[in-house]
Amino acid sequence: MITRSRFIAALGLAGLLVTSVGCTDSLNAGPLVYVDNEALTHELKGKANLAGKPALQAKVRAALARLYGDSPNQIRVPEGSGFPRGGLTLANHRQIGEGESARIEPIQALLPNGSPDPAHRQAGGFALYRRNCLHCHGVSGAGDGPTATFLFPRPRDFRKGVYKFTSTPSGAKPHRDDLTRSIRDGLLGTSMPAFDALMSPSEIEQVVDYVMFLSMRGETELALIEEGSISDEKDADALGDDIVKEIATGVFEKWKSAQSQVMNPSTPRTASDRASVLRGRDLYLGRTKEKLECAGCHGALAKGDGPSFVPVDVFNMVVFGGDPSTRQERVDALDEKLRTLWNQKPDDWGNPLRPTNLNRGVFKGGRRPIDLFWRIAKGINGAQMPAHYPTLNEAQIWDLVNFVLALEHDPDLLASVPPAPAPRLAESGSTR
Repeated sequence: MITRSRFIAALGLAGLLVTSVGCTDSLNAGPLVYVDNEALTHELKGKANLAGKPALQAKVRAALARLYGDSPNQIRVPEGSGFPRGGLTLANHRQIGEGESARIEPIQALLPNGSPDPAHRQAGGFALYRRNCLHCHGVSGAGDGPTATFLFPRPRDFRKGVYKFTSTPSGAKPHRDDLTRSIRDGLLGTSMPAFDALMSPSEIEQVVDYVMFLSMRGETELALIEEGSISDEKDADALGDDIVKEIATGVFEKWKSAQSQVMNPSTPRTASDRASVLRGRDLYLGRTKEKLECAGCHGALAKGDGPSFVPVDVFNMVVFGGDPSTRQERVDALDEKLRTLWNQKPDDWGNPLRPTNLNRGVFKGGRRPIDLFWRIAKGINGAQMPAHYPTLNEAQIWDLVNFVLALEHDPDLLASVPPAPAPRLAESGSTR
C-alpha cells in the first residue's frame, strides 16, 4: 500500500513530495474499494441524501478521491489533516516524485528514539487494520464487516466521527489517547477485544491514525452529501473546489483541536471513604437539590432496569432471541407501550441501548476512576447518557465515582433505602 500527499514531508524528507502508493504485499493482497455511504445514492427518511442526483454523486466521489485517494491501497494524505509524520503512518510504501521519475520505496519502522530503522519495514495502519479490524468494521469503516451482523453491539461506524468513550468535552472528537485505549484495552462487555498482546504500541498508533483517516473521509463524505442535498443538480458550480476545501478543513480542524481539549479535573479524587460513598448514593437517588434521575435508567438497585427502558428480559429476547436479521420483526411484535419505549431509546447509529448494570463493575469505557469521571461529567457521545458537569461540581462527581465503584462490593448500599420517584420518560438518560 502507498500513501499520496500534496505536501512536503518532514523527518529527513524535506523537499520530497510524498505522493501515491500501492504495493504487492501479503497483508494487502486483493482488490478493495471504498463503499459509498448509503445516503449518497438512496433516499433516507429524515436524512440528507443525493438520491436522483447523479452529477452531484459523481462530484462527491471525485472530491473524496482527490482528498483521500482512489482506494484503500492508494492513500492520499490531505493537506492540513495533521497526521504524524505527514501521514507516513498510514501505509507501508510511499511514492516520491511524479510521472516517469517517480519511485516507490518502503516506509521504515521507527526505533524507540524516533529515527527510522532500516532493517524493518513499517506495516502501516491500513495493513494492520485490514488484518485485525476490517472483518468487523468494514473496508470503509462503516461497521459493516462480514462478522458485524452477528455481534452486539454492532461494531462502531467510524464515518460519523462520533466516539462514545472520550476524554474531551461532550460532542468533541476524541483525543487520540482515547482511541489508543479502546484498541489496546478493548471495550469490556462487548466484542471489541484488547489488542495489547497482538500489536506493539507503535502498531496500535498506526491503527489509530488509520481509524482517524476513515473517520475524516466519512465525515467529509457526509458533509458533502448534506451540502449537495440543498444544491441544484444542474448547477455547474455546486460542490466546487472552494466548498470541498472548506468542508474538509472544517473536519480536520475539529480533530486537531480535540487534541488539546482533554477534560482533566482540577480537583483531585476524593478519598473513597464511607462518607463520600454515601454522598454519591444521595446524588444517585436524586435526594440532593440537583435532583438527578439516575434510577430512571439504571434502576432503583442500579441493575440497569429503570422504568425508562423496556424490561431486561424483553431486551434480551429481541436482541439475542433469534436470527439478527429478523430482530425488527421481534420489535414489531411487542405491544404498543414496549415498542414506544424501544424506539425512543436508540443510539446515534440506530442501535438499541441498555443502561449499564452498575453492580457488575463492568464498564465498557474503562473502570479507572478517571474513566467514570469522564462518563459522568461529559456523558457518552451518541448515547443518552447526559453530561452532568457543571450541574455537578467536580467533588460531587468524584463522590458519584466512589459510589459506583463501591456498588460492586456492597450491593446493599441501595437495597436498604427507598428508591427515588420514577422520572418522566422524556427527561431520562441512559448509559451504554
